[in-house]
Amino acid sequence: MMKALVLTGGSGREMLPLSKYCPKTMLLLHGKHVIEYVLDGLIETGVEEFIVVTGHQGEKLHVLIEAYRSRGVNIQTVNQGNLQGIEGAILSAATHFGKDKPFLLAYGDIVAPPKFYHHLLNSYINTAADGAISVTLIGKSQEFGIANIDDRGFIKTISPDPSTGDNDTNYIFAGASILPGEFFEILSEEVKLTKALARVLKEQRRICASVWQDEWIDVGYGWDLLAANQDIFKGLDYARIHKSAKISPSAHISGLALIEEGVTIDHNAEIVGPCFIGKNVYIGTNSLIREFSCIGMNSNIGYSVEVKNSVIQSNVKIGRLSFVGDSILGENVTIGSGVTTMNVLRDDEMHESTQEIKGRKYHKLGAIIGPNSVIGSNSVIKPYVIIDADQVIPDGTVIKANIPKKDS
Repeated sequence: MMKALVLTGGSGREMLPLSKYCPKTMLLLHGKHVIEYVLDGLIETGVEEFIVVTGHQGEKLHVLIEAYRSRGVNIQTVNQGNLQGIEGAILSAATHFGKDKPFLLAYGDIVAPPKFYHHLLNSYINTAADGAISVTLIGKSQEFGIANIDDRGFIKTISPDPSTGDNDTNYIFAGASILPGEFFEILSEEVKLTKALARVLKEQRRICASVWQDEWIDVGYGWDLLAANQDIFKGLDYARIHKSAKISPSAHISGLALIEEGVTIDHNAEIVGPCFIGKNVYIGTNSLIREFSCIGMNSNIGYSVEVKNSVIQSNVKIGRLSFVGDSILGENVTIGSGVTTMNVLRDDEMHESTQEIKGRKYHKLGAIIGPNSVIGSNSVIKPYVIIDADQVIPDGTVIKANIPKKDS
């Protein structure tokens, strides 16, 4: 089986403030880091050897990498250093690959099921092509190159963005590909990824399109975590309650709930799946955990708290009588008692409206709250607000706009 090159070295600027203290690939969804969805999918596909390119806060991946090694996975890391962009990340690993063998290139911030990678490999094998590139429909993201596909399913041209491609194209690169070994040399000469791919085609290499139309999320922005969270739940067909979980006889659980080790669910709490409750989480009396909630490990959800369609990282505390909806809370966030994240989007005339982000329309958006921030009791956070990391918001504050990092 071919070797895989996994890229995790991006700065994660668009994911701020959530990525302030860790690479975006190390953010948690359903108890797994984003990069684990990539690595596990490739392992299930049959990949046995990995080169992982790190960069921004790459040391935060070391514990995870060691965990994979302890399972017998052959995985090495390479630091991107001063080499810039995706191109620099790829070239930083060139010495680990031979010119005569194809390799699998995967972006570390893609959340997709394992069959996404199976489909790529099968497309490559079944067409006897020189390479394969996974593509998906435009509308999910417009930040990748554009692929124009012929009627046999092979890529005929590649464009860097929608404005320069053929008018009839509707596919973007989806973050995984199989490329010939000499691609490293071509990329070093052409500098830009799309130009290097175009040269591969010009040299009569047959690159097939692995067209993917199921769940797939490029986790580039904070709000993408909500979409990725829902996609993961779409593939859920079972419920699981760990034997060590302590659940009050008066609590009620319905739907597909994943309840991990050491969870405590107190009196009269209502759990409505699909939802995920991570290790050692406490759910207080009379609390309501609604559909599409994902609560990270060691978090504490207080008395009569309501959570719905939100992604909560680890070690978060939410005080009594609070509402968190359609929101993302970073690690170590503290929400005081009686806090409300408003989530219904409205226009200037107070009619309900939608917000389009990267081709996806949202009818409800709450808040993104950066790690280590404290929201004072009885505060109200207006919809679609981003609060930077390490903020302390006084009690009773109405937060109407983004709160950026304070000048040092």
